[in-house]
Amino acid sequence: MGKIQKKGQKGAAVHYISRAQALKRLQISLADFRRLCILKGVYPRQPKNVKKANKGSTAPTTFYFTKDIQYLTHEPLIEKFRQYKTFARKLSKTLHKQEFSTAKSLDENHRPIYNLDHIVKERYPTFVDALRDLDDALSMLYLFSQMPATTQIKAKVVSECQRLIAEFQTYVMETRSLRKVFFSIKGIYYQAEIKGQTVTWIVPYQFVQTVPTDVDFRVMLTFLEFYTTLMGFVNFRLYSEINQTYPPQLDEEMRQVKLDKSPADMAAERDAAAAAELDEFESAAPDTEENREEADAFRAIQQQTSEVKSLGNLFSNSVVFLSRETPRHALEFMIRSCGGQVSWDETTGAGAPFPETHERITHQVSDRPKIRNRVLNRAYVQPQWVADCINARKLLATKYFEPGQELPPHLSPFVEYKEGDYKPSTGVESEEEEEEEETKNVAQTEEDMDETYQEELEAESKGITFSEYNKETAEKAEKPKKKTAEEIEEEERKQMASVMMNKKTKRLYSSMVKEQERDQKYNEKLQRKKKQLKTK
Repeated sequence: MGKIQKKGQKGAAVHYISRAQALKRLQISLADFRRLCILKGVYPRQPKNVKKANKGSTAPTTFYFTKDIQYLTHEPLIEKFRQYKTFARKLSKTLHKQEFSTAKSLDENHRPIYNLDHIVKERYPTFVDALRDLDDALSMLYLFSQMPATTQIKAKVVSECQRLIAEFQTYVMETRSLRKVFFSIKGIYYQAEIKGQTVTWIVPYQFVQTVPTDVDFRVMLTFLEFYTTLMGFVNFRLYSEINQTYPPQLDEEMRQVKLDKSPADMAAERDAAAAAELDEFESAAPDTEENREEADAFRAIQQQTSEVKSLGNLFSNSVVFLSRETPRHALEFMIRSCGGQVSWDETTGAGAPFPETHERITHQVSDRPKIRNRVLNRAYVQPQWVADCINARKLLATKYFEPGQELPPHLSPFVEYKEGDYKPSTGVESEEEEEEEETKNVAQTEEDMDETYQEELEAESKGITFSEYNKETAEKAEKPKKKTAEEIEEEERKQMASVMMNKKTKRLYSSMVKEQERDQKYNEKLQRKKKQLKTK
């Protein structure tokens, strides 16, 4: 006879533990437990069968994995939390006795100090793991960098956030890692590519921030404490990989970092060396199929990165001046991340590289309905022009973004379109595309006129009247085009494949075809509406 298994010693009852039991095992308060769970990345879990996990009870309970709580028992921060409680109790007694000198000495010499370095190393074993989890950290740091200093949010915390994001922004500008920008109601979304990882974050607009009263800032500040340590590690590693000292030298507004050599120039040198290596390989290696495949793969990689390189030098030939009503910090970050030179009005901040009257200025960004005293050799645009150029990865025509003019649609670059989806168009083209299109239209018109004139001459020589010629041309246009042999063969292949399907597969295939036809009709409807709006 086997051993009798007692109830509650196996399965969900052992794998899960309630919050009350966790507090009893760790011997800490609920506030410290919440703080510890946030720092260590331990979150509540929902068991499949709550009754079994709660040993027969159906009362609402918060559960955690037992192995996670066992993992927390060895955390050295628990001892630091207990030491801080003892310190706070001593400090409170000293203040109640009005022994202020003793309290000051106690605060300066006996306050427990701890750091979260070991937790960052535990949660992110590799640097790539830290970059993948950087989105929330950046968004939180940008949020608190614009918060006013209050009794809950200390001025030291705000200045620390400003320093960290200034260092990160400067790295993105110098390495030209910015890829996408989007102006939304919530703020400005940015996306950068760092070490092959896409990092997306949101930055609030530069308005006066009001501190809400219904937000638990203790929880947010705990997250911020961990994100600050994480961001310090990431910035140190990023600057180390480009051979720069950390912390860098920042100016008074923490806007620019003094670097010895631009990492973009270093990347250009690496690309030139790679191209030379490819030429040397092609000249030295024998002409075999394997070597040709390696060379083709290398060329494909270079072709994929060429678009990213062009984005890094998008504004390299542009000198931009920002008027005082525009968001200076956001536009400066975008333009400098794409290799442009930028200056601003002195009322928005000191240290402008050149004044508004500088003769080398090619574009001036303004958000006013009318511009007085325009400079002839200078293009005036609204702030959306900068973001749309980055998303399109080419310089768009400035006539669509004139101050006071209705702007074209600002589409989100984060939407991914599948095959057959309706892809809206802004109708904005670059200056080079407009010139090419105009030249092509003129040449096509002249060619069509020559062909029509030749056909009319041939019809006249055959004795065909003008009305008969027009009727014959219209009948030719109404005739449907004949299907090619490839199209007929494709239809026969699809029909044969559908015959060979079983009933279940045939139903799935027919539903898929109907869905594609429905999407195609909807897309055609949107295209017709688009044409109607253009004609109005």
